Amino acid sequence: MHGRLPVENAGSVPLRLFVEPYGEDFWLEPGEAVTVSPVSDGTNVQFAVTIAAELMSVWLYESGDPNRVVSESQVIDASGTRLQCGHQRHDRQIPGAFLQRPVKPSVSPDANA
Repeated sequence: MHGRLPVENAGSVPLRLFVEPYGEDFWLEPGEAVTVSPVSDGTNVQFAVTIAAELMSVWLYESGDPNRVVSESQVIDASGTRLQCGHQRHDRQIPGAFLQRPVKPSVSPDANA
């Protein structure tokens, strides 16, 4: 298996693509397509993909071994241009109401309320 994973946003809202292990984010508009691959053409990779509402996370593993994470990856658009982390991020937040709330409350809840 060689190392290219085509990703297309076939939805009607932006899709946030995370490429691990660094959590690089790329925002894909509806209809936009990219390809995720290792930087080195000679690397044999297997992809692990996790999908949630409007989110997609991709890990690249050398020869499918989860102990051999490929840390040098790239995301290429349809014109062949290498995209930078934060592609089309602007001032957007992670989609999904459950991700908009702080993980830890800023104040302690009032037990008497």
